[in-house]
Amino acid sequence: MKDFLEFLNTSSEDELNAVSGITPAEVQAILAARPFSSLESAAKSKGLSTKKLKGLQKNYEETLQPETETSAAESPEAEIIAPKPGSEKKVGRILIRILIAVLILAALFAAVYFGIPLFKEKILNPLQSNTARVSEVATQQAADVKQLSDEIKALNERISKLETRADAVDVALQTHTETLASLQEMQTKLQSSLESQKSDLASQLTLTRSIELLSRSRLYLSQSNYGLARTDAASARDLLYSLQSTLPAAQVDSLKIVIERLDLALANLPAYPVVAVYDIDSAWQLLVDGLPNVPPMAVTPVISATLPSSEAASTPESTPAP
Repeated sequence: MKDFLEFLNTSSEDELNAVSGITPAEVQAILAARPFSSLESAAKSKGLSTKKLKGLQKNYEETLQPETETSAAESPEAEIIAPKPGSEKKVGRILIRILIAVLILAALFAAVYFGIPLFKEKILNPLQSNTARVSEVATQQAADVKQLSDEIKALNERISKLETRADAVDVALQTHTETLASLQEMQTKLQSSLESQKSDLASQLTLTRSIELLSRSRLYLSQSNYGLARTDAASARDLLYSLQSTLPAAQVDSLKIVIERLDLALANLPAYPVVAVYDIDSAWQLLVDGLPNVPPMAVTPVISATLPSSEAASTPESTPAP
């Protein structure tokens, strides 16, 4: 016969309901709270009390006592062979622990058997694939960075070359500008020189033309052709008068003397050709000598733009040569 504490700990729900005076709620409370270490701890469970447990123990002992005596009387060997109280409980616990261990091992085996392929498929393989892709991306990125660095370096070199060429072009432009300025200055000087030379040339041509006219006028005088002599002398006088603003200052005084001589000659023609010859020769000689400087004591004559009048000027005549 089980003691009441063992009965509470090991009996099934039906066996507990078979005890007189117990309610289904109390059975459920016992099932939920066991195992109990003592009846005092069982009395502390919800829905139970010490008085209630004592009543249930009494009913349990009264209910099972006749059966125990009968079985003991019928089979005296059973008492000898019956196991010790509590041995079945220990065996059950051992079996339960073995079963739990087997279940745990089976769960571990199932987890290892099914979990490793699943872990490999779901986590490891994607991780390896992602690692490989990350490695490829990193390699490609490194290659792109290197290519970009090379391109930037090449661009910097080209920019440096272009800047050098731009500096050279700037220097060349500056030099060219300076050269153009120098050429412009030279052109201005040349133009000024040409104009001066042109003016000098024109003056020399005028002087040459005047000498030629005076030479011919002397010839006409030697031929007693006083009218033509006076015309050439007057033409020479007009040409020389226009040179006053172009000749150097050192020659202007001599030019005025030449014009004065010509004015005297024109005033004496055709009435006094002998006197006129002297004046024309003096003017011609000064022109041939290149209009030399007059002596300091000489008085510069005052000349007018119009020709001098004479008694015979109003009726110029041409005397035929003999």
